[in-house]
Amino acid sequence: MDGSRTEEVMMQQDPQDRCSEEDVLMDHFKILKTLSTGNFAQVKMALHLLTGVPVALKMLERGKTNSNIIENEVEIMKFLDHPNIIKLFHVLKTTEHIYLVLEYASRGDLAGHILEVDHMPEVEVRHVFTQLVCAVKYCHENDIAHRDIKPENILIDANKIVKLCDFGLAINVSMEPESTMFCGTLPYCAPELFSSQDYDPRALDIWSMGVVLYIMMTKHYPFKGKTYNQMKIEMQKPRCYIPPKLPVHIASLIVKLFTTNPRQRPKIHGVMEHEWLKGSEKFSKPTQSLELLPNKPNPSIMAAMWGMGYNPKDISKSLYENNFDSIMATYLILKYNSPWVDNSNCNEKLMQPNTAMAPADPPICHYLLKSIGSEPDNSTSTLPAKYPSQVIINS
Repeated sequence: MDGSRTEEVMMQQDPQDRCSEEDVLMDHFKILKTLSTGNFAQVKMALHLLTGVPVALKMLERGKTNSNIIENEVEIMKFLDHPNIIKLFHVLKTTEHIYLVLEYASRGDLAGHILEVDHMPEVEVRHVFTQLVCAVKYCHENDIAHRDIKPENILIDANKIVKLCDFGLAINVSMEPESTMFCGTLPYCAPELFSSQDYDPRALDIWSMGVVLYIMMTKHYPFKGKTYNQMKIEMQKPRCYIPPKLPVHIASLIVKLFTTNPRQRPKIHGVMEHEWLKGSEKFSKPTQSLELLPNKPNPSIMAAMWGMGYNPKDISKSLYENNFDSIMATYLILKYNSPWVDNSNCNEKLMQPNTAMAPADPPICHYLLKSIGSEPDNSTSTLPAKYPSQVIINS
């Protein structure tokens, strides 16, 4: 798509679909560069021409095997509206692809940041983790479980605000309160995923948050399995290493998050009550419901769009019907990048940059969960290990 007017994407489509897709993309966006490539999706940085605002363009390849995942992600993201969750602006469907125009986070993902720095100081870890808790709290209170929380799905924007992204494996727990499907990314999978028993999808998020916190503090995976079978064996009696230099209050939170019995694992409100996080001003913010827009559109944004040539009636109609078309995209892009609207919700001390450095040597001992301290073990997992971005196995 870079510099070739999306020619490589259009080659296999019929002329009508190709023209429509190219017209919409090129009339409203200028593709700048590729940000990431996965099994079913590619993400590019683009410029929204009318507003000059950079956006992320996620191109999902439609197919028989992933159609349900794509539709699920689109429907869930349409109703998510929180400062710590990446915002969906526009949905464009063609014969072979679905394009999601998303909020752009210019500082990349947390995984890249962890690898770039020597270590993350505690104040920075708390800043990131607190915002992650806010995002998960919003999801869980609105009956959404993410099921694939990991540093690669935690983005950081220009203002160093954390944004949870990629809801391809998310589930509405009000419709499906329990599941037996194995899904997620292996190093972040909770023990109950490896049994044939039903599980609460929200409990998976809590465990994954523990893995993320551990990685931020140590730059290593807490569990060593690199295949499904290895992880299944390891999760029968999970063991990980807690470095002696790790602050006791953070170590205690990690242990709580790694509670092997999902029924005893803390809920998200219990995580918020932990001594390390309790009292954060972020938690005093009221939780939003799944309501996309206010009853009346912002008059300043309406005036700006009128100046761009939009008809106010068309704007109101698009917003009322939640069309996620080019009209609604322009409104949302202005709303989320507007001097008239405060979307920060983030007043704590921002992250401090650190000197880039290669990952440290791996730790050499582990401990049984629930009891700190054990004998050395020369087998360990380091952060740079490669895993499939997502794993789905029906049990």
